[in-house]
Amino acid sequence: MRRFEAAVLEQGEQSPTGASLKRMFAYWESGQRSVSVPVYRRAFVAIYGQSAEVLGFETASSDVAERSVPSDLEALRRDLDRALRVNTSSELVVDDWEQLVERYGRATRDRPAALLLADLSDDLGQLQTTLTGTRSAIGRRRLVRVGAQMSGLMLLTLVKLDNRTAFRRWARTARVASAEAGDPSTQSWMLAQEAYGHFYSNDLSEAITVATQAQEASSGPGGVGAPLAAALEARAYAVIGDKQATRSALGRAEEFVSHLSGEALVPSAFGYNEAQLAFHAGSAYTRLRELPAAFAAQERALTLCAPGDYTDRAMTRLDRAACFVAGGDITASAQEIAGTLLGLDDEQRRGIIDGRAREVIGEMTAKQRHLPVVRELHDLVRPTREEDHQ
Repeated sequence: MRRFEAAVLEQGEQSPTGASLKRMFAYWESGQRSVSVPVYRRAFVAIYGQSAEVLGFETASSDVAERSVPSDLEALRRDLDRALRVNTSSELVVDDWEQLVERYGRATRDRPAALLLADLSDDLGQLQTTLTGTRSAIGRRRLVRVGAQMSGLMLLTLVKLDNRTAFRRWARTARVASAEAGDPSTQSWMLAQEAYGHFYSNDLSEAITVATQAQEASSGPGGVGAPLAAALEARAYAVIGDKQATRSALGRAEEFVSHLSGEALVPSAFGYNEAQLAFHAGSAYTRLRELPAAFAAQERALTLCAPGDYTDRAMTRLDRAACFVAGGDITASAQEIAGTLLGLDDEQRRGIIDGRAREVIGEMTAKQRHLPVVRELHDLVRPTREEDHQ
């Protein structure tokens, strides 16, 4: 471990020490966590005199995704744009695509975003070919709707990964696809996904504008886009500190949810239910620093949320950690952050979950961040990496 510390220091970086370093090595040796931080990988390369590929680093799924995503995604987006403007196959083929997109919707709840991204990219490429060769006007319209839904799923995936540049590009393509689909419920849902992207990009004004558009585009009671958008609008207003607008938006979200039934309540990217509403309400109250209401909503969200829905569960727990910071209980906050991150693998944490953990720690005072219980988080919370935003 002393050689590792020295190798990290030689790169001008600070190495974890003491108990943090021992714990980190224990994670690596047990296989609980991979060596995901680039400077740590370079340190092992220097120590062993072997290439990163020989040491097994270059084959990590996160590395593959980071190397291949930007250029591949952009080329795919342009090709899909062209296909959406062309003039399908049998009804059986269209049915298969519609079933596939439903499976993707359910997979967003418990599948790591980087893995979902790879599969979505591959299937969107095949959908492009199917769209280009279509001859039936009705079949084409149904496939365009699938394209709009898959583009919206791409937005959701890129938001989770916090890949803001790719998100903005795909948002334009998703708008084209949803407009051509001519389906108000799909357009409303897609705009809600776009609103979330603007929210996590810290563009709160645009998030509120697009969330409003999503609610206006809704075809009426029973659509998922409206409650999704209203809940996001509430969270954006809460960050701004507008309590009245926050409560108004939450009230609308609750009203919209009361009209949902059947498939619209299934845990899926295409569904919305009480568990998600509780998470979003808890997030809004956390931002407003209304701690009793926040804790109550968080408890309800964790009770209702499916065990495999790791994103909402993790974000709810990190909101709870933020409430502990606001209440002055730094030890409880640090323990909540550590418990949340240790329960996830690198692929699950990557993106907005890591970002929220950094944000909560950033809400602590400089003195609080230097407490031993917080300093031990430094090897768990990965620093912001430029490539995550390309």
